[in-house]
Amino acid sequence: MNDVIKTKIQNRSSYWDNIKGILILLTVFAHFLYQFQEHSFINLAVDYIYMFHMPAFVFVSGYFGKSEKSHSYPTIIRFVFLYFIFNYTMCFIYGSRSITSPIYSYWYLLALVFWRLTAHRIAKFRHITIILIAVSLFAGFYSDVNNTFAFARIISFYPFYMSGYLLSEEKNKKMTEQRYMKRLIVGLLCTVAVFAAASGAYVVFRYFDSDLLMDAYVTNYGSFGRAVLFVIAFTAIYILRCITPDKKIPLLTMFGRNSLWIYLFHRVFTLIVSDYLKNASPLVILTTALIGTLVLCLLFGNDIIVEYFNKFADSGAAIFTNSNKVKTRAGKIAAVIVSTFFILPLLFDVYAPLIFPNEEEEVANEEEIEQLSENTSADILYDVMTEDLKETFDNAVRITYAGDLILLEDQVKRAYSPDGYDFSPVFEYAKDYISSADYAVGVFEGPMAGEEKGYTTSNFDDGKELYLNFPDEFGEAVKNAGFDLVTTANNHVLDKGEEGALRTLDVLDKIGLEHTGSYRSEKENQSNRVKIVNCEGIKIAVLSYTYGSNYYNNEQLINGELSYLTSIISGTQGEQFEKLKSIVEKDFDIAKKQNPDLIMVLPHIGTQFFNGIDEEQEVWFKIFKDCGADIILGDHPHVVEPVEIDTSYGKNIFTAYCPGNFANIYREQQGDTSALIDVYIDRKSKKVIGGGVVPLYTQSSLGGNFRAIPIYEIEYNKELRTQLSTDDYEKARTAHNTVTEVMLGNAIDISNVQPVYYLNEKGYIRTPQGGLMITEEMKSGKFYQSIDSAGSICFVGDSVTEGTKNGGCGWYEPIKEHFENKNIMNFSKGGCTVSYLIDNADSIPTAELYVVAIGTNDVRYRDENVCAMTPEDFSQKIGQLRNKLTAKNANAKFVWIAPWCSTDGDPYCELSVSEKTDLNNKYSNALELYAETIGDVYINANPYIEEKLTQAPQSEYLLDHIHPNAGKGVIMYSEAVLSCE
Repeated sequence: MNDVIKTKIQNRSSYWDNIKGILILLTVFAHFLYQFQEHSFINLAVDYIYMFHMPAFVFVSGYFGKSEKSHSYPTIIRFVFLYFIFNYTMCFIYGSRSITSPIYSYWYLLALVFWRLTAHRIAKFRHITIILIAVSLFAGFYSDVNNTFAFARIISFYPFYMSGYLLSEEKNKKMTEQRYMKRLIVGLLCTVAVFAAASGAYVVFRYFDSDLLMDAYVTNYGSFGRAVLFVIAFTAIYILRCITPDKKIPLLTMFGRNSLWIYLFHRVFTLIVSDYLKNASPLVILTTALIGTLVLCLLFGNDIIVEYFNKFADSGAAIFTNSNKVKTRAGKIAAVIVSTFFILPLLFDVYAPLIFPNEEEEVANEEEIEQLSENTSADILYDVMTEDLKETFDNAVRITYAGDLILLEDQVKRAYSPDGYDFSPVFEYAKDYISSADYAVGVFEGPMAGEEKGYTTSNFDDGKELYLNFPDEFGEAVKNAGFDLVTTANNHVLDKGEEGALRTLDVLDKIGLEHTGSYRSEKENQSNRVKIVNCEGIKIAVLSYTYGSNYYNNEQLINGELSYLTSIISGTQGEQFEKLKSIVEKDFDIAKKQNPDLIMVLPHIGTQFFNGIDEEQEVWFKIFKDCGADIILGDHPHVVEPVEIDTSYGKNIFTAYCPGNFANIYREQQGDTSALIDVYIDRKSKKVIGGGVVPLYTQSSLGGNFRAIPIYEIEYNKELRTQLSTDDYEKARTAHNTVTEVMLGNAIDISNVQPVYYLNEKGYIRTPQGGLMITEEMKSGKFYQSIDSAGSICFVGDSVTEGTKNGGCGWYEPIKEHFENKNIMNFSKGGCTVSYLIDNADSIPTAELYVVAIGTNDVRYRDENVCAMTPEDFSQKIGQLRNKLTAKNANAKFVWIAPWCSTDGDPYCELSVSEKTDLNNKYSNALELYAETIGDVYINANPYIEEKLTQAPQSEYLLDHIHPNAGKGVIMYSEAVLSCE
């Protein structure tokens, strides 16, 4: 190494070289892992690195881009020369012809050229960084702002370059001269905050790789996700500046100093190594990535070899800059040859689409696809229950809660026989679920005052006065159904007076059913109003309240002679409200002194027949949360109300405002609609981890009693279905829609019904669809064999693959449970055509096998801007898509599925059914011919599907004119594909 170079090294800033050293290590490491994102931990690591590593690199480049030399002609030509050399080489290796679209990492060289030529000219504008951020956010809405000349990334990362450019040496010096320990502590504290923010953003925005690479937005809320990424990245840059020492660190400083050459050379090696690790375990992959990162940095980042690299770059650039090194005639000839070598492919890349239009990709207009697509804003793709999460729920303690256990007049009479009252049919279909809970809680809404007092006198809203009174046998039926605890704090507690209320407690004690909420005396009130129960080793303090009691005013229940009987919550302001609030706060203090693991509140409050949350509920439920409640299980409105898990108090607080009546004869205002509610508690931490909702429909035959039936049973219990009418089924469908819409936030069709709808703090978690029976004949078929022989499979397609109308349950989901050892991925978009897939091929995951089901929208939409308009055009575009995917993996295999058939009544297609069917068949034939020619597998599942739809009502399998439902529909579609030869 000559003395000049040594002097330059000695004068360099170790601080910035250390930052670059950290970043280049992360870059190489992430690129080693990039091909293995099917493993969740690796995917998480790559995504977290991608959230900040390039923004930070760009920031550093901006800081060093201030000098006149940085945007001088020789410097710019040097970057252009390196771009052509390295990009050409990679294009040659991986079979890509494009020069205008940089391959892999080399977009950064083009970006540096642009930034260095423009930054010094626009930096003088006020608030330029904010302006550039706005431009970046705006650009993401346009798919035309793409990788051509790295335009999308140049625009999107420019704010980071400008921020570095505007960082003055004085401000930088002010930071680096601070005590390192002070900087380090600040940096570590910020790290905790930014990690939390990144984790939250990752969950909320579900970033694709394209989002992290600043490509056009994939989702409607992509701009918000990008804005959050800017915050995370800028914070991470600040952290790096805080934690990086300002002194030479062996190897790290050298790697940073020579980071450009590591960056230019490493990518091809990471890709080669990735090919050898296709079937390796995550541990082997991570270990190889760590070792490989160090080896590549040592190989291409050491000062000795970099000296030769720099000479090569300087000599190459000198050909075009009239340097003293190149004054000979031979040098000029060389310049012409090299220029021609660079320029001709560039011209071909730009003008080939005009000369040979059929050979180029036709870019789909995503906005037109959105307009044509039948997707709606209500189409939500839910999180899917993983095996680990399901195991967590299965191993947790389950508390099951039922709403008002109530008997109106005819319910009592229907249970009568000469031998007494039999209420067991009420619980016939729900009993197994209730009794299987670790602890079951119900609301015993009415007294057992004895036959002589007269049983319930009205069916509600029938013109008669309503006074409830239940036969003692009802208490026994509740006990036999599996309930462990009932609350008697409700507005019917005194329907048969004080004597009836007290007798109720005696009967409950006699049958051995635990109770809380009403008391026999002041002494019992004081000693038992905080009830302690033990559930699987978890100590729970239970508090129970009612807003009042019918036929009595609250003054009697708060300050009068009945003040001992129950616990009251009422109002939202005023003197009485403050007094009741004080009593509740004291109750919580008493509960906390007994050191419970959890505090559960059972409040009887709310507006009858209202699916929302009223002011009293809001006020009192917040009081409970402020006081320390962990579980709040409300009732009284007689209809279902929302369920939520609140994390704002530093823990999970489960809140159910009302599950509706358990079984009810009054059906006019959703009286036949209710739910069982589950609360899941971790056995070790003894904290709430999630919840569940079991939709119920109340049904009765003419000669029987009203019974609460889990709607899942209605869909899948064949014996039960013979007892129900089509009218029952439609009412059950309505009940299911109501329960899911109100309690989960979105209506789910009954065809997608789950035994339990699980949820956690993020919301509803969809259970994967199973139940597919694979025969030996199916196993010998082409599709099964293709899946079985591949390690990684990517399903590609439109809404049928995405599961747009099924919350994300694509047509192939039932197949997945038979291939649990496979890495199964999905890239699909509702409403898309083959052109859309071509345009977004870079975002499709790399896989060994691609199962592509596309083309039905090309037939149906008939828009030349987004559709393949002829069968020949369709097969040609299929070839273009295949070429793009094989560029990712030259050994990839393909299964092509014929465009899905669609039925009559398709509102998004102007063709007649016969015209659409005929055209669909022609596209299918063209696809078959293409697959046969190239040696790929072709599947036409349509004959099987069409036959099934002629044998059963369409609604049994389809949600509409094309989408299979998430129950029998996707199972049938999977069978169709597996059954084809």
